[in-house]
Amino acid sequence: MVNKNYDDKIQYFNTLSKNWDEVVGNDENRILKIKNIFGMIDIKSGAYVMDVGCGTGVLFPIIEDYIGSQGTLIAVDTSDKMIEEAKERYKRFTNIHYIVAPLEEITVPDKSIDVVLCFAVFPHIEDKLNALKKCHDCLKNNGSLYIFHLSDTKTLNEFHHNLKAPVSRDYMPYREELNTMLQDAGFVMKKYIDQPELNFIHAVAE
Repeated sequence: MVNKNYDDKIQYFNTLSKNWDEVVGNDENRILKIKNIFGMIDIKSGAYVMDVGCGTGVLFPIIEDYIGSQGTLIAVDTSDKMIEEAKERYKRFTNIHYIVAPLEEITVPDKSIDVVLCFAVFPHIEDKLNALKKCHDCLKNNGSLYIFHLSDTKTLNEFHHNLKAPVSRDYMPYREELNTMLQDAGFVMKKYIDQPELNFIHAVAE
């Protein structure tokens, strides 16, 4: 069941869904930065990929270039309006399955996913440990989880804290806390980058 904090955030993101690209600045430069990050992400043709916090689908065309028509994309978001926008924008892709729910509450077959992507969403997850455990359950053995942002952790947390919005208490854990969560969920952290304009984590399910 969605808790009160999620309910407030769902309403917040629903309100922003129509103009989301303008809100976050999804221009050509930002898209190029995201594409460059995918150079560190291993996604094979035909893969099953889960895009958590997919929003209006900014990652969809990039993911589709990797997985091709034989792959499958599971798009997850708590905001039903964001999902509606994504469905409308990307009708051309017939291999996308949509789930409207918090990550920690979704139902996906165990060991069915090759790669889980969490772009610009992890701070907004309420139960981070259980969300990571859900990712671990969904991933195949040695499957990969990627958590990434176009900002370093400190800047990201300050940005959310200064917003007059339901996300003002949301935060991205620093390395030590995040690594403990990942270990408790059954992951091994393989890469950690935290620098201006990039926070990037790669973890593998054991």
